[in-house]
Amino acid sequence: MPTHFNRLAIVVALLLLAALMWWLPNALTPRGALFDTEKRHEADYIIENFTATVMDSHGRRKHELRAARLEHYPDDDTVTLDRPYLVQYSPDGPPLHTRADRGYTTTTSKEILMRGNVRVTRSARTDSPAGEVTAQEMRVLLE
Repeated sequence: MPTHFNRLAIVVALLLLAALMWWLPNALTPRGALFDTEKRHEADYIIENFTATVMDSHGRRKHELRAARLEHYPDDDTVTLDRPYLVQYSPDGPPLHTRADRGYTTTTSKEILMRGNVRVTRSARTDSPAGEVTAQEMRVLLE
């Protein structure tokens, strides 16, 4: 009888050990996959002292966008701009200068959302005076 009890105790111990070896890695692994394939809202590239110039079909500057910092987010294709400065050139007048604390756009968008201390200025010309507009938020169309 003691031999039968010893065998039973060994089998139970081995089963408990096997269950523990299966349960322990699952209990210690964080929920979710080890390599999470979900897109996160993290910048894939950052550019300091960014400048981009867009030309028209005649090779003249159409507009120029500068920023202290540009961050691109691939999950939703958004772009954030720190201290954006936009100059929109006109063939028949002085350029329009727009500055703000922050800017938001996408890589395919034809508009920029400017936020925080937005200031738009235009120099005077012979037939019209200088102008200035201030706002906390402004949507600027680039076309």
